[in-house]
Amino acid sequence: MFNALASSNVLFLAGAALMALSAAGMAVAAVVLRISGQRLRAKLEEEFGKKRR
Repeated sequence: MFNALASSNVLFLAGAALMALSAAGMAVAAVVLRISGQRLRAKLEEEFGKKRR
């Protein structure tokens, strides 16, 4: 009985850790993509001028 309870607890904690790691990875990816997008927009504006709307 105790062994089954311990294994389910380990699975639960591993799942929670993976969710936290996924959320942290998402935050890092969002920051990196935002910075690279700003650099790309600045480079395109420098080479081709402002975007017409």
